[in-house]
Parts: sequence; structure tokens; C-alpha cells
Amino acid sequence: MVLALLTAFAVAALRYILFTIGSPVEGTDFMLVHFLAIVTVVYFTDMQVLRRDRDAGFPDLVREGFKSASVYALVMMAFLWFYYNRIENDAFELRIERMVAAGVLEGQPENIIRPRITKFFTPFNYASISFFALLATGAANALIIGAIHHKILRRFRP
Repeated sequence: MVLALLTAFAVAALRYILFTIGSPVEGTDFMLVHFLAIVTVVYFTDMQVLRRDRDAGFPDLVREGFKSASVYALVMMAFLWFYYNRIENDAFELRIERMVAAGVLEGQPENIIRPRITKFFTPFNYASISFFALLATGAANALIIGAIHHKILRRFRP
């Protein structure tokens, strides 16, 4: 659990640092960092479980790995909502303007596409979608890494 919190704070700090140096990462381009963080959190959580109890079963490994991944996802959801509401609060406005301009170039009327895009691209929606994507990724990683620890890596533990 502590590892998940530390990793989430480190990823949040990285995102904030990139913003302050004038190189903010746009939207889903940062998801690779989140996926790497989830893999790291689940892997080391399972290692810690096996260090405490060498005979821990597969369900225990999956459960603890998913718990850590869900803590990471929850902290990141709160951070993303805060980040896009308070820090980079014009990101969605700029993105909406680009999308509306692209839609108008395609021949769609602005008065129809602007309300639709504006309703969808909000900090809350982005944070929620990111939360569920990280949760699903965490579940998949908990299953895969739990199986790897259970079947393979357990043999190499002293």
C-alpha cells in the first residue's frame, strides 16, 4: 500500500514538473508512465507478500496486487481531477477549440459539435476514464504478475 502511494506521488510530481518546465504531456500520452507504474507496484507488492509468507497462494497474490493497483488508480484519479481543475485548467478549452476547428473543416456545423465536445471533455470525465482504465490495467496485471510469481518466481526465492 505504501509503495502504491509513493509511486502515485512520484508520478504526480513528474507530471507537475513537466508542466512547470513548460513541457506538459497531453492527455493519453502519459498513460505509458501510468502503465509502467502499475506493473511496478503490482510486481513489488507480490514480492513483498511472498517475502512475508512464502506459502502465499495465487489468490493472495492477486488480491494484494490488485489492492495496490487500485490505491494507485484512486490517488491518480484525485490528482488528475485536481490537476486539470486547478493547475492546467485551460487544457480542455484548447483541446475543444482544436476539435471544433477540425470538425468545422470537415463540414459539420459548429453549433452542433461544440456542445457535444464540451460535455464530454471535462476534468471529471478525464479523471473517471483514467481511473477505470488504470483499474482494468491493474486487474490484468495482478492476474498476470500473480501467476508469474506463483508459478515461476516463487522457485527462485530463498
